[in-house]
Parts: sequence; structure tokens; C-alpha cells
Amino acid sequence: MPRRNEQSRWQWRITPRREQITRPTLWLALIEFALILSVTLAYFLTRGLIRGRESDAVAHANRLLNIENALHLNPERPIQHFTLHHEWLMQFANNFYLYAHLPVLIAVAVWLYGWRPWAYPWFRNSFMISALFGLSIYVILPVAPPRFMSGFVDTMALYGFNVDGSAAGPLYNPYAAMPSLHVGWSLLAGIAMIACARSWWLKAAGVALPVMMTFAVIMTGNHYLLDIIAGAIVVLASLTLSAFWTSWHTARAQTSRVPDWIPSTLWRR
Repeated sequence: MPRRNEQSRWQWRITPRREQITRPTLWLALIEFALILSVTLAYFLTRGLIRGRESDAVAHANRLLNIENALHLNPERPIQHFTLHHEWLMQFANNFYLYAHLPVLIAVAVWLYGWRPWAYPWFRNSFMISALFGLSIYVILPVAPPRFMSGFVDTMALYGFNVDGSAAGPLYNPYAAMPSLHVGWSLLAGIAMIACARSWWLKAAGVALPVMMTFAVIMTGNHYLLDIIAGAIVVLASLTLSAFWTSWHTARAQTSRVPDWIPSTLWRR
């Protein structure tokens, strides 16, 4: 009976429970790399599928702005207007938007994979599920970012950095404003840092990361407030699904016999 109660509590945990898991091997690292590469290829596909739908993306953005105005949730213009009058703040927002996204996400993934292997599957599964949700919405509902709309400014373009015209242009979907996975994945990385770090300053950084990214995407004209809310909802839903998957998979591994040829580091994940 105590064991059953413990499993019941675990089913409702959003963050992972520490377990003894064998450190990953090179072969498993290659498998993980292939999974991440598949997400990148899927992102390329979304750019191709929305090509020629620029007018739809702008129309959806106008509807989104109308909804925000009706709900009085439209802080984007005042925040960016304030940013444009402070050059140091604009530069900070630009740099934070660029360098605190994928570099931080990759760094957190590597840290979990090498030093917190018990938490990495939870992080990876949440990332994959949120990517599936996000990429599906990008194809079904392309939305132009604020920087393409009247009354907003592309702050990075002011400093000569044009994402759409850069070398990364072919790998970049310019109409992927809704949901904001920029903020969503920062929230995911922040939760991982809070849940798995031992030092207080790293936990504090986990709290600050999604908050600062929220302001950065608005200051730079890349996302609306509703994009940010949607991105957070997608990630929290993905975390919940990942927790249930982990619970089910752990219970299954405990009650079923696993063939000897399957590495324990795979089935225990």
C-alpha cells in the first residue's frame, strides 16, 4: 500500500523525482542528437508550408491586436516606445533575445544530460511535446509578429541585423508569433534550473530567465502579450503530459519484464 500511495503522488508531479539512472553513453547521445535534429527539420517544414500565406499572417495579427484591445491587454506599444528612448535598454533587449534563447536552452539540456540524467528525459519530452504543439499552430494559424505591423519597430533592424535577410533566413519562420516558444522554452529552462539546481543563484537565474525574455520579445517587437501567454500554456501543458508519461512509463517498467537486450538507460527513461 505505501508504494501505491507513493506512485499516486508521483503522477501529479510536474518536476521529476530524483532516481538512480546510469550515465548516458555516446550511443544514447547520438540518439538524442537525432531527436533534436528532427525538431529542427520540422521547423524547416513549417517555413515551407506557410510560404505564400503572408496576407493570412497579417490578418491574424490584426485580429489578435483587436482581441488585446478589447481585453485591455495591449502593453506592447508603450513598452517598446519606452525602450526606443533608451538605447542601452534596446541593445540589451536585442542581445538577450538572440543569445538567451537557443544558447541557454542548449546549455541547460547539456547540463541536465551530463549532470542531472534523472531529469533530462522529463526536460526532453516536454520540449518535444511543446515543439509539436507549437509547430502545428504555426502551420494552421500563421501570425505576423508586431515588427511587421504598423506602429511597431524592428529594433534589431535598427542596428543592421535583419533576421529575414541573414544567412539564417532560410531556416527561420517569420510568421511564427503565436505561440511564443521564445518565452515558452525560456520558461521550460527556468523551471528545470529551479527544480534541479542546488545553488540559490542558479535557481534565481531560472526565475529571472522567462521574466526577462518576456520583456525582451515585447521590446524587440517580436511577440504580442497573448503570444507569451499561449507559449506559457503550451509549455505547462507539455510538462503535465511529460509527467504523466514518465509516471506511466516508470510504473510499466516496474511491473513488466524488460528484455535483456534493451539498455536499462532507455527503458528507465
